[in-house]
Amino acid sequence: MDLTWGEDYAALAEVSKSVFARYSPLEDRANQVAIADQIAQFAELGWFQLGDPTGSDPDSPSLGTIAGIFVESGRALAATPLLELTMARDALLAIGTGKALGVAESIGDGGSVVVPVFPSPQWGSAVSYENGALNGTALAVSYADHADSFLVHAETGDHGDHGDGVVALIDASAPTGIEPLPNIGGHPMFALTFDGVPVADDAVLARGEEADRAVELAEQRGAVLSAAQVHGAGLRLLDMTVLYAQQRHQFGGAIGRFQAVQYLCTDIAIAAHLTSAHARSAARAIDAGTDPQPHLGLMRKHAAKAALQIVHAAHEVHAGIGFMVESNVHLFTDAAKRWQYDFGSAAVNDAEIVSALDRICTGA
Repeated sequence: MDLTWGEDYAALAEVSKSVFARYSPLEDRANQVAIADQIAQFAELGWFQLGDPTGSDPDSPSLGTIAGIFVESGRALAATPLLELTMARDALLAIGTGKALGVAESIGDGGSVVVPVFPSPQWGSAVSYENGALNGTALAVSYADHADSFLVHAETGDHGDHGDGVVALIDASAPTGIEPLPNIGGHPMFALTFDGVPVADDAVLARGEEADRAVELAEQRGAVLSAAQVHGAGLRLLDMTVLYAQQRHQFGGAIGRFQAVQYLCTDIAIAAHLTSAHARSAARAIDAGTDPQPHLGLMRKHAAKAALQIVHAAHEVHAGIGFMVESNVHLFTDAAKRWQYDFGSAAVNDAEIVSALDRICTGA
């Protein structure tokens, strides 16, 4: 297994570390930076223009390189819409029509805040498109309150079969309801309700397999970048836990001298690095245009498991102090809940792995 990230990963990660320190609750919980200011800075850095999901630009940085930004985002637990806007741009570039490319360019220069609405089975939500209108509810839509427009992936027909969807760009005022979803992590999530929301013909950017494939590719790339965040969070939590084990004295010495504590720190390291290894494999498969599903299934499974393991082990070492408001450990616990939901259950991911391996073995 190749354990390297992208070619310029280290340089991009180094810049990102200083940027996200400004937004990190681990550094200053009282420092609230406006989302608009974040977007402006990311656009100035050119982060919204990195990567080419179509693979047509040989000079475009690889997905593994771009992951350097998101590892540092996870390390800082920085709450930003960077992932959401990146996914929207990737889907638009994959569609590749004139209007879609224009919107993607606008995202790239920071001129538009386009939030993806890609309902998922993990969250039990779906949006349908029939007779020129959207119906249904999409859950866990991040940063909906800052959107200029929404990029909606909706099903058509009776069963939402593959190749039977549309991608539409609608104004942020179009949904009939935008309801905040309170959560322990304080993540800005919303439920979007569509009750007969009309969609103009020119607002439908893609249909059928073209639409489904564009969203699938954006979601695959987004999953890798989200797993990179889990990796970064694990690295930061490992540093914090090892430091605490060195500084906390009990029974005549540092608790880090106990083998049981050392095992717990090792569990954090293993979980974080295993997630990273599978994320790198998935990134390379996506960039190479080969079937990434086996790698993605393993990545999602281990990322969801790692999100649970890293905080469990850290709390074991920190004991009661880890739950106190003054401690930063509980912030990782809050963030981990979102990652667990996003990556889905082990059963779902196991089924995806088996299905992908079956396709490979049968040549389907």
